[in-house]
Amino acid sequence: MECPRCGWPESDVYEVLSRHLTSEGVVTYTRCACGRLQMRVQRFDPGPVVAAGRDSASAPGPS
Repeated sequence: MECPRCGWPESDVYEVLSRHLTSEGVVTYTRCACGRLQMRVQRFDPGPVVAAGRDSASAPGPS
């Protein structure tokens, strides 16, 4: 997606003004290269487990 005013790619954040943790997720206020302000919300959605430790009860003992 691109900025409707100047065409700057919205995935390439020009300047982060502030970032706040909320109950819904992380809210970030950014500024485009042309000066347009944006508010972005990254929600706390459940996602896949990418790493997990082993339960110590199931760990094999020394040989």
